[in-house]
Amino acid sequence: MRTRKTNLLAALGLLLGSAAVLPGCGASSGTIQFRCGPDINGGLALAVDVIRATDQEAQAIQQKGEQWFYDSTRYNIQGQGRLQTVTFTTGAGTGPCDKTVTVPVAKGERQLVIIADYKFQNTDPTKTVIVLPREKWIGQKVLVSVLERELSIERRW
Repeated sequence: MRTRKTNLLAALGLLLGSAAVLPGCGASSGTIQFRCGPDINGGLALAVDVIRATDQEAQAIQQKGEQWFYDSTRYNIQGQGRLQTVTFTTGAGTGPCDKTVTVPVAKGERQLVIIADYKFQNTDPTKTVIVLPREKWIGQKVLVSVLERELSIERRW
């Protein structure tokens, strides 16, 4: 009986160990690392939302642009725990501006949307919103620069 238990435990251990090596396994989150420029948003606090979204939600957020921050959909998604807001400030006495956000993954969330609520809007609305498809953020680290009037992806690794 003891040998049978030992063999069963060994087989179970082998199965669990090999599952961790399979592609896609263990990739249950992504990491967004933000790095700030020397002066952002005219010195005012800047809110940046990181949203796990469906394809339709991502498209709607892009279309809303800065109005996203005042839309009822934002509060619904926030209530579902799919939104994280990060606030950045620069200037004397504000401390380090760089921040890291871990983004969990759930079924149906195919896009990651990063959108900033700049007071001094860029004339190009694509500069204040970043949309990443699932394969470009799950299990990866993404470095995003927060600049005076825009967001930009620096690198992924």
